Amino acid sequence: MSQGGILKVTTGSLPPSVPTSFVTNSGTAVPAANVLNVLGVGGATTSGSGNTINVLVSGSGMTWTNISASQTLTVNNGYFCVSPGGSLALALPAVSAVGAVMEVSLQGATSFSITQGAGQQIKIGNTSTTAGVGGSLTSTQQGDTIRLVCQTANLTWVVMSSMGNPIIV
Repeated sequence: MSQGGILKVTTGSLPPSVPTSFVTNSGTAVPAANVLNVLGVGGATTSGSGNTINVLVSGSGMTWTNISASQTLTVNNGYFCVSPGGSLALALPAVSAVGAVMEVSLQGATSFSITQGAGQQIKIGNTSTTAGVGGSLTSTQQGDTIRLVCQTANLTWVVMSSMGNPIIV
């Protein structure tokens, strides 16, 4: 059975010693001496001197793109809708895993509308879009931004943060 642990670094020489009873949350063996493993989306870099280790986690793991045409959204991507004078229809992906993330921001286009496929739905606060192809979430003004996280694989998305007042259909 794996056990979690906390490793406290205080003054003294580095690397700190790791008790032999320490087991990582993944159940793997004790880390090797002089190794610092940092797990997370986007990876990390380390630096330091003396008794200090600096860990810089790079980005959010998201790829950001300026778009000017309607398209199907891709998980773990962010979109700036920049089409001058255009309204963009952005379809939820047909395949998505729990925890997948997408962000959309209106930065020049007239509006964006996040559309749904059969059985799909978007939850925002205590409100939900109409399930299936009739439901959508539409921006209302420049700067509107939506961050979506997949709650149920392929089907349900939750708005985790937003700026603006989207129209929910």
